Amino acid sequence: MKTSQERRVFRARPGLIRKLLAIVAGLSLALSVVLVALLNWPLPEMPRPGIGGAFLVRNVAIVDVVNDHIVPGRDVLVRNGRIDSIGASLPGSGQAGLVVVDGSGKFLIPGLWDMHVHSLKISPQYTHPLSIANGITGVREMWGCPAHPDSFVACGEDIKRWRAGLRDHSHLAPRYIMRSSYAINGEQGVPVAAPEYFKARNAGEARALVAHLVADGVDLLKTYTHVSVMAYDALAAEASKQGLLFAGHVPVRVSLEQVLAAGQHSVEHPRVFLFDCYRGAAEFRALPDPAAAYTIDMRARFIDEHDPVRCADLMAAMAASDTWWVPTLQVLRMSALAGDPEFREDPRQRYIPFIFWEGLWRWDADRAVTEARQAPGRDVHAELYRLALDNLRQAHRAGVRIAAGTDSGDTYVFPGFAIHDELAELVRAGLSPMDALRSATIDAARFSGKDREYGSIETGKFADMILLDANPLADIRSTSKIAGLFFNGQYLDRGALDKLLAFAEDQAGSLRTNLQLLWGALRSSVVWAQAAD
Repeated sequence: MKTSQERRVFRARPGLIRKLLAIVAGLSLALSVVLVALLNWPLPEMPRPGIGGAFLVRNVAIVDVVNDHIVPGRDVLVRNGRIDSIGASLPGSGQAGLVVVDGSGKFLIPGLWDMHVHSLKISPQYTHPLSIANGITGVREMWGCPAHPDSFVACGEDIKRWRAGLRDHSHLAPRYIMRSSYAINGEQGVPVAAPEYFKARNAGEARALVAHLVADGVDLLKTYTHVSVMAYDALAAEASKQGLLFAGHVPVRVSLEQVLAAGQHSVEHPRVFLFDCYRGAAEFRALPDPAAAYTIDMRARFIDEHDPVRCADLMAAMAASDTWWVPTLQVLRMSALAGDPEFREDPRQRYIPFIFWEGLWRWDADRAVTEARQAPGRDVHAELYRLALDNLRQAHRAGVRIAAGTDSGDTYVFPGFAIHDELAELVRAGLSPMDALRSATIDAARFSGKDREYGSIETGKFADMILLDANPLADIRSTSKIAGLFFNGQYLDRGALDKLLAFAEDQAGSLRTNLQLLWGALRSSVVWAQAAD
């Protein structure tokens, strides 16, 4: 039997439980209010620490990417964001409002362009400060939205807003030189709410899609893996008819010869010649599901049955065509080095939102390590990476035109920093430091049809220029030794650039930023559609 004291406690317990439930409910409500506030509270704006005005850079060595040499001891006068004049000793002392920058012992290169990036809604807190801090003044956006806004991916309206902010100096971001369509991938990856013609399964849908993209103001049509041969031909014909550039992946069922004949403006990523120089490429394309057959064993066959004679012929044909290559070597480098602890613990992880670092990047690197173990006795990922480097060296020597791009934001491809990593990869593959530098400056501008205004340090061009502490032609890694950046009519010295890095680091570790990033991903039709495939 219960004692009287036990009976009193027992009778009091329902009231106690009600009080506890009320407290829990109150706490839950409070937490919900806090969570809603965190999800809807506007994120901090990126600082704009530069100074505006006219600038005179004294006694600097200009890296002339057009004529392939260094011109020492030059002064460069900048007015209204453009290069006003270049000379051995320009007058400037005593001019009101003129900021003099000492270039003694330093090197001046054009601003760097990254020709393959993916922007997010939170790019103003993430990729933009990292890009500017690393001297990236222009980007080609290679994501897109399927006919309606998205909560995660940067859409056309976002890019228009960032472009306008750059013009009126209300926002600091790289110049969005080009933006692509949403990836055209056949039945794959198309959100349920998107129009059916986004699947581009036939000539009629291809025409409707291209008409939509022209009206949307995109600069290029992006092909992806699962486009059929019939749809590819229809898209190429309609894009040409409407004056829309055609770029992206080589679809798995389409040969590189067909891509070159169609006039595709660029092909992306390092696997182009890995596929097409495989002796069994035609049979591979004819499989019921080639993507499913892309196993570690099949990749080993790509290496073992590589046809150098066919490869040389393809490279010669590509060199004679209008098609550029944007190799993004780092996407293969990740798989090759995924098991390396030093690579895995890159200190630049502090600039990556922890939702990405812990939830995606580590998982993807672990997946690459697990996959590599399926081929005992050899490291297929490392062999593919080395073969891709060799392909790039041969293609460059054959005359294939190269534009530097990074696939920024992919696993272990650090936004901003990645352009310097990619230039180092190009040199590792066999390009000279000057050729690598050209791929991110004057050649990138030529690729975009904007070389009259950008890409080199010449009178009349936009003064997007990086002041370096060391010679990049002696060591390409010196492109990351940035003393200052001239961009959009402003000068950002080392201290100003460090403020951008500090802001990006704070945002990467911010609970509010990461929660908004996660919430945006969970509500994104693009994320759900692409994850399902």
